[in-house]
Amino acid sequence: MREQKNRPIASGKVSIKLAIIYSFILCGLAFLVLINFNKFTILMALLSMPLAFTYPLMKRFTYWPQLFLGITFNYGLVLAWISVNNSVNLVPIIFYFGAIFWTLGYDTIYGYQDIKDDEIIGVKSTSIKFKDNPKKFISLCYIFFFLSLILVGFLMNFKVLYYISLAITFFHLGFYQIKNLQVSNPNMCLTKFKSNNLLGLVVFINILIGKII
Repeated sequence: MREQKNRPIASGKVSIKLAIIYSFILCGLAFLVLINFNKFTILMALLSMPLAFTYPLMKRFTYWPQLFLGITFNYGLVLAWISVNNSVNLVPIIFYFGAIFWTLGYDTIYGYQDIKDDEIIGVKSTSIKFKDNPKKFISLCYIFFFLSLILVGFLMNFKVLYYISLAITFFHLGFYQIKNLQVSNPNMCLTKFKSNNLLGLVVFINILIGKII
């Protein structure tokens, strides 16, 4: 629970009152940005608010808080599509579901840092639920994510170079993140988790290659 203890509110660096003020300011700024988009985007964004407010509570009620994180965190992908096209089709939906599984996988890795403390205090996570078969579960999540990238490329009529570039994504997921993963090593779990920042950039480049070349 080292990472959690160092968070601003938990460590006492930011008071609860100040955190509430920050939240209102940030929500206000987000709303000012939101109203500049089309009506469909505004409506869909407002519909996501219950997800944002309930996600932090999920670890107290279900072993699947990482799933709720994926649903909430990746919702912006659909909003971005709608803000440009003022409509939604199968492409962003498939990408959205794939990204949910990606989040489900990497946040499960993150959860293994604190699994002992989480079990003591009684909070739940996929890290605890699948502690006997972590690699199988994470691999399954990443397979769904990778398949979604392939299907998105097919629906977007991307050229063959896109699928070749996906090899980097595949090796990062399968070999760097999973093959040598040791869930009993908190530092390794944190390193693997943080590597998804780089992977996000790689996926972005994959899509640029498919769209431009």
